[in-house]
Amino acid sequence: METILSNLQTIFLALYVIVFILSIFKYPLYKNTPLKLLPIILFLSLFAEFFGKFISETYDVPNIVIFNIYYFFYFTLFFYLFMKAIEEVKFKNYIKIGIGIFWIFYLGDLIFTDIINESFTKSYIAGAGVLIFSITLYYISILQSSLVLVVRNDLLFWISVGLFLFYIGYLPIKIIRSWYYNFNSFFELLQLIQFSLIIIMYLCFLTGFLWMKKRS
Repeated sequence: METILSNLQTIFLALYVIVFILSIFKYPLYKNTPLKLLPIILFLSLFAEFFGKFISETYDVPNIVIFNIYYFFYFTLFFYLFMKAIEEVKFKNYIKIGIGIFWIFYLGDLIFTDIINESFTKSYIAGAGVLIFSITLYYISILQSSLVLVVRNDLLFWISVGLFLFYIGYLPIKIIRSWYYNFNSFFELLQLIQFSLIIIMYLCFLTGFLWMKKRS
């Protein structure tokens, strides 16, 4: 199992790099859209994964603090991206409320959780929940517009599919691993599923970049 997990990690780290490079090359196609924030989000993800891995393996110290900080910007930027992409004012306001809820949970974790040694689980779950909600609002909005006819070539659609599949699958795993952790073969299986979900998410991102067409 350890070899399989190592191979899967190598694959998704390679996808991180490939997708980030593609986001730079394809940037002129979406620089005037809300997706202009995407390279920043992808770079933050790339940096957090590689720097976190480096810190953990080189100095044998916890890398949790890196991800605790990273997820604040990661979720907030994605919330903003979907809020800007949706035209329905009511939906925008719902996402603003969701951002407020996430920030409250994050502030709670900052105050009551050890940022160095403990994962900000509550704010992560809140962020993932709000992101799923934001994506759902995005799907409703495109079903009510002409965009539903061209989603195959819409980058944001593929980004949303990747995110939605990942968080729907990973959120229960996050909860189980955070509150019922006891390392054994079952938890190795959960990690296998997690790594597979990351690969699926980034393959969706990759598909979006390869199939995308310019939007104004």
